[in-house]
Formats: sequence, C-alpha cells, structure tokens
Amino acid sequence: MKQYQHILFDLDHTLWDFDRNSRETLEELFLTFELANLGSFTCTDFCTTFSIINRQLWAQYNLGKYDQQKLRTERFKLILGELGVAEAHVPATLADEYLRLCPTKPHVFPYTVEILAYLQQRYALHILTNGFSDVQAIKLKSAGLTGYFLEVVSSDTIGFKKPSKEIFEYIVHKIGADPADCLMIGDNLEADIQGALNAGIDCVFFNPGGISHEKQTTYEIGCLSELKNLL
Repeated sequence: MKQYQHILFDLDHTLWDFDRNSRETLEELFLTFELANLGSFTCTDFCTTFSIINRQLWAQYNLGKYDQQKLRTERFKLILGELGVAEAHVPATLADEYLRLCPTKPHVFPYTVEILAYLQQRYALHILTNGFSDVQAIKLKSAGLTGYFLEVVSSDTIGFKKPSKEIFEYIVHKIGADPADCLMIGDNLEADIQGALNAGIDCVFFNPGGISHEKQTTYEIGCLSELKNLL
C-alpha cells in the first residue's frame, strides 16, 4: 500500500448520511406545512420526487449551470410542481425551513466515527466539499465530526467546484502537500473520483449501494470500515 499523509473526505453521501437526514427532515416538513392538503401525493411521493430532482439540480450545479441561490430558491417549486402544485401555492418558507432543519440532523454512515478516530492517529484529515459552507459547518457540528478535520474547504468559498482541477490544487497547496501524498475519498464518480484523478490524486470510491460502473478508480469500498484494510 502506498504511503499517504493527507486524507481528503467528501462530506455529503460519504460521511454525513444525506439521504437519511434529508428524508427525516422532509417527513417533518410534510406534516408541519400540511402538504397533503396541496394535492393527492403522499409523503413518500414527496420524498422520492425531492431525491430525483435534487440529484438533477446538484449535477447541474456541479457543472456550473445552476448557482447556489437558484438551487436553494427553485428546488421546492420544481419538486412540488412535479407533484401538481401550482407555484403560487408552494409555502413561502418551505425552502428556508429545509435549509435550517436538515443540517442539524446527526446521522452518519456506519463506522464513520470509528474510522475517523482510527485514521486521525495516522493521517491529517480534511474535508473537500461542493456543499455550501454555511450549512456544512452545521452538519459537521451536529454529527460530532468537527474535531477530526484540520481543513474544511467548500467550493463556494473559493469559486471552483469538484471535479475542476483547481479545487484540488487549492486544497493541496493550502495543506502544503504534494498530490502524491493525498488520497480522496468520496461517493461521486465524477466530482470526487474523476476530479481527483485529473489532479494526480489517488482516490477511494465509496460505493455502499454497489452501483455498477466502468470508471477508473484507485480503490473501491462498500463500507467505511474497509478503509482499515487499505490504510
């Protein structure tokens, strides 16, 4: 095994369990805003539609085709519109409440705390995320993860997003390392894996769902506990 000095982690979908935290938030908002009264859709329909459209919007955001403010303000209009709700009937504070509540959820993937404690004794750990800095800090604190990381770099604070080579070069320079000394761990084959490889950084594809793919990756794991076998 190659010797690394710095481990770069993605946050959402890699350590912080976005799907679980988001669904819990959406279920609460469905009741709070009495969304069942807006149409014939169920809470499950609401959560499923959110997942589909949110994934599409983030893909567009990562490509620079959507900006932060538009993603935040348009997301629930598109989701409820898909469920047959006129824009005029979308609760005005729904988007804000989602952004306020979701980051406070504490759920992480299995073995997150154990593996971070293990790795922290051996490597310098950092976060490299396309998420928004104002909410990523809350997520880390809510999940009890703040103390594990030396640097937290969010794309919105430097003007480049993964998979751009520039954001990887930025964090490598910031931590005073060489690309060869770093290892990127993330769930996104484009943003995390291809982005890291383009910058000359080895990578671990975190693939808990076991999705089939043909992308090049240095390593691949289905559970964070497997990192003990690699590092």
